[in-house]
Amino acid sequence: MSLSRCFPVEVWEVLFDAAAEGGAYESAEYGAYGRLAAWRSLAGLTGVEEGTPVAEVEALAAAYRWYSFGTDSGWFFRQRWDLAIVALSPNGRRLAVLAATDTY
Repeated sequence: MSLSRCFPVEVWEVLFDAAAEGGAYESAEYGAYGRLAAWRSLAGLTGVEEGTPVAEVEALAAAYRWYSFGTDSGWFFRQRWDLAIVALSPNGRRLAVLAATDTY
């Protein structure tokens, strides 16, 4: 397993790409809905309430420590649509993980 530090903008790009482009099997949300799905994912990773203003989510995301990870497990093939994100709260007491694959 590998773990790499990343920045909130990189996390945003991964989440938006996954939502907007929809992966390998044509489930795209496209522009506006892709952004909405990415914001919801970012908000979920930071643990805020649903409906929290985007500016608050952005400020909190900037305070978090972000990581991406990879593994040689049977589900993670390191294809473009596989994603694996770790969010660590500023005080280090909350850890959230989002991992997904678009492989059958």
